[in-house]
Amino acid sequence: MYMKKKKGIVLGLEKLGFLDELREVFYQNTGLIISFHHQKVGDYDFYPKFERNEYCSLLQSTPSGLKKCIESDSNALDKAKKDKKYCLYKCHAGLTNAAIHLEYKGMEIGSIFTGQILTTPPTEEQFNKIYRYVNNFGIPEKQLKKAFFSTKIVDEHKLIFGIKLLEVMSNYIISVEDEVFLQKEVLQKDKEILEYKNEKIELENELQKLRISILEYNKDTAQLNHDGNTIMDKNSHSIQNAQNFIKDNYFKNIMLNDVAESVYLSPNYFSTVFKEVSGYSFSFYLRKTRIKAAKRMLIETDLPIKEIVFAVGFDDYNYFNRIFKKAEGIPPAKFRLSNQNHKQLVVE
Repeated sequence: MYMKKKKGIVLGLEKLGFLDELREVFYQNTGLIISFHHQKVGDYDFYPKFERNEYCSLLQSTPSGLKKCIESDSNALDKAKKDKKYCLYKCHAGLTNAAIHLEYKGMEIGSIFTGQILTTPPTEEQFNKIYRYVNNFGIPEKQLKKAFFSTKIVDEHKLIFGIKLLEVMSNYIISVEDEVFLQKEVLQKDKEILEYKNEKIELENELQKLRISILEYNKDTAQLNHDGNTIMDKNSHSIQNAQNFIKDNYFKNIMLNDVAESVYLSPNYFSTVFKEVSGYSFSFYLRKTRIKAAKRMLIETDLPIKEIVFAVGFDDYNYFNRIFKKAEGIPPAKFRLSNQNHKQLVVE
């Protein structure tokens, strides 16, 4: 989660350096999946990424199932906030989970979830009772049952011990990280003062480069008026190369400047020419390429939608949903369901 910057307080959960170490140690010692929830991006950062509980993945592959999971987690987190301690709970699908609310000096900085396990061996009676509740999700009973009986079993006392340890470690390290954050801020200010002259020189160099870019742009414009066909042919070739670059790198955090640099054009000139030649703005074409890749992955793979979001270059699950629905008329989960029998479908 993010929060407003205040003196002496870390900016957000995703900024803390201890996360990777903490969840790796926790996983190695307990074997439990752990996830951090970031409010700004509205998503869960799972660890390990590719060891998701298959039973949970099946339930969350449908809009109804995903809604129930989010509702269950949200209620547990509200209770953890109210009680100011971890909340051990059973989700709507019968699995045991834990929610830990993290705050520092009265301010929220995130939340941690773990579990997705059973504390006792599964039984036919237990599954039948659960399935009566979730059968309207449209998941084949045989497939869901197999996943349920494959769910990891962890002794409840061992689970509680691990959760308490995780809670204590998290809150302790948060306070340490805050001290480190303050020290870095002081060092950064000192560095900025010492490097002021160098920065001034760099700014002057950048201004000179900008002047040169403007002169080059004016020269190209004059040449366009003199010989339009030659320049347009050159531009078309450059934009085609740019589109190929986007298709090869859409899953990365590429920006307009990166693509412009790849075809040796200034960003402003590239942006103008790209729209003239392709008919789309750069940002729209990039989103269109990523959505096309997402459609293919939704049809041809069984990856959870949340993993597909990051695999095609988006960093915000809710934003991806909005863009996808606007482009296709339906949400990604519904798109996958409607095309689940068309693995070889050619995505337009």
